[in-house]
Amino acid sequence: MIGQGVSALQQTGPKRDIYHAAANLAGKDEYGTLILDGMGRIRSCGTAGERIFGGSQVRLVGKEVSEFIAGLALGGSSPSYSARFLMYLCADPVWRRFQAIDADGHEFAVDLNLSRMRTDGQEIFVLNLRRVDESNGA
Repeated sequence: MIGQGVSALQQTGPKRDIYHAAANLAGKDEYGTLILDGMGRIRSCGTAGERIFGGSQVRLVGKEVSEFIAGLALGGSSPSYSARFLMYLCADPVWRRFQAIDADGHEFAVDLNLSRMRTDGQEIFVLNLRRVDESNGA
């Protein structure tokens, strides 16, 4: 069930390795990838994602993505609200602009898109994001 199970910080072994591999698969330098659970918590973060937020995977994993990206206000009144909102964002795989904050508290614009996949009987969300170059708006 979405949102249940061992926390990402406590999880070790093959499942955690799968999340980390997925987070590092795509984009390399073009964009970063975060793996989210149905509650919007970061399960893994690729190297490019670490660079975008200026923090290590240890600092990011286990936190709610809404701590770093404004407008992804997850939580709502029930646990299923977060999953429904993430699924809503997955329905149209376009890049959307949001405001983000890095590990040093600096705000910056990011474009992101979201998709979902099922692995090991759990639904996970793949959040691709790229920092917006303010000088040219893209």
